Amino acid sequence: MPLTEYERYLRVPELLSLQKPEESRTHDDELLFQSVHQVEEIWMKAADDEITRLVPAMDKDELEAARAGLHRIYLIEKLMGDQMRLLETMAPVAYFAIRKGLGHGSGLESPGFNRLLRSSKKVIDAFERACARHRVTPEDLVRDPTLNRPLWAIAEVMIDVDEAFQSFRYRHLVLVKRIIGAGTPSLKGNPIDLLENNAKKMFFPTLWRAREALFNDFVPGELKT
Repeated sequence: MPLTEYERYLRVPELLSLQKPEESRTHDDELLFQSVHQVEEIWMKAADDEITRLVPAMDKDELEAARAGLHRIYLIEKLMGDQMRLLETMAPVAYFAIRKGLGHGSGLESPGFNRLLRSSKKVIDAFERACARHRVTPEDLVRDPTLNRPLWAIAEVMIDVDEAFQSFRYRHLVLVKRIIGAGTPSLKGNPIDLLENNAKKMFFPTLWRAREALFNDFVPGELKT
């Protein structure tokens, strides 16, 4: 039967051939395990593709276009975190069977994950260039968003992106604990402490420090009733 235009456009046969066939799976849950990770890689590719457009847009002061791109990345990251919950339906013994066929692979080797870590630097650099052109700092914007509402909107959605990615990393950490326990090292021999430390890392620390600077000046006042 000839392929439909839908199948040809989405390359469905090739796409569905990328998962292990049933007779090669080490466990019934291996299709779910492999599919979730493959889909995560596709979403991270899409997020990085947004960065290739929003950074030049920010450099041209097309701030609404840049904000829209960042918001889309935020939604992608939220979806990635929610998808991770599917793997929580696996029993530890299922992963135990699948793990035997993983060699020494590690999520830390994810090309999409590492590409996003690198690309995040391009975003904060572009934002800082925009701030310099408009003669404001991130701390200025935190103290008075009316100084530049478009840049404030960019800063806020960057916080959304950072928060969503931290949540994704935390969800992955909790999943690992749930499946293999807190004391089992990864297939690379890394302790879970490494995942815990990585989950605390931020894309845009400058923006978080700006908030800290605001509240460094805080002095409690009198109770007003």
